[in-house]
Amino acid sequence: MMSEHSKYSRIVGSDGKTHYYLVPVHEFQQLISQQLDSDEYTIPHEVVKMHLLDEISLIAAWRIHLGLTQEEVGRRIGVSQSAYAQMERAKKPRIETRRRIAQALGIDVHQLSL
Repeated sequence: MMSEHSKYSRIVGSDGKTHYYLVPVHEFQQLISQQLDSDEYTIPHEVVKMHLLDEISLIAAWRIHLGLTQEEVGRRIGVSQSAYAQMERAKKPRIETRRRIAQALGIDVHQLSL
């Protein structure tokens, strides 16, 4: 479960994992509108599911979705596996870090944020 305070309510299943988030209607409408305006920056359902339900970072979810190891991505950006693992766990990775990782994963930096 998430340990930090969130402005959204969440629904936890019997497995103890978050299954849904309750979002105010106006924010949901903004998200839908943004998605329609920027179709080139889509995020696969599997990535979103891992991020929201399994509560792992988007960076880790993308790596897993693409079938890569931490060592492979670390090598692509020129850092050790352990340094890359720290990047995956960062609560708010720096924009430059996200850019480097996005390039290594072959995705747009916008796909590393929700």
